[in-house]
Amino acid sequence: MSNELLLYIAFILLLGIFGAILWLRDKQVNAKFSKFELAIEGLIKENYQLKKQIKEIPQTPPIVQNNIDIDEINSQIELKIGEGLIQKISPIIENVRIIEQAVNEIKEEQQERLYSLEERTKSIGKITPPSFDANHENRVVEMFRSGKSPEMIAKDLQLGVGQVTMILKFKKEI
Repeated sequence: MSNELLLYIAFILLLGIFGAILWLRDKQVNAKFSKFELAIEGLIKENYQLKKQIKEIPQTPPIVQNNIDIDEINSQIELKIGEGLIQKISPIIENVRIIEQAVNEIKEEQQERLYSLEERTKSIGKITPPSFDANHENRVVEMFRSGKSPEMIAKDLQLGVGQVTMILKFKKEI
């Protein structure tokens, strides 16, 4: 009875530890995601401000002075801004993908561990008592009747004391 209780307590502690580990990892991942969200929000605000400034610039027909085309310059500036944003955002997006992949791997690993624990728990409930052969039972009873203690019988027959005691109880010798 106490072994089963210890097993249940150990199982509950193990589940508690796994839960704590999952909770801590989830907390770390959430912290990283919030940092990335702040960085992306900053970039979005900066992009919004730049677009707003570009719209506020008065639109004038293209002026060609000294072979300079303002529309061409504007398109080059927009291209440079787009490239700059891509350079800043692409590492963040790649890191988010890496984090997502790591979280999925951790999730799969924890799921496999949980399934394994469930299978172990099911097998614990299926434990059957050992069977004794009639020869051992008869020898145990004979030795007990001759005055030997269960401990001495266990030692002589290379059995567990619990087994000897159980045989004697089944045979109603104790």
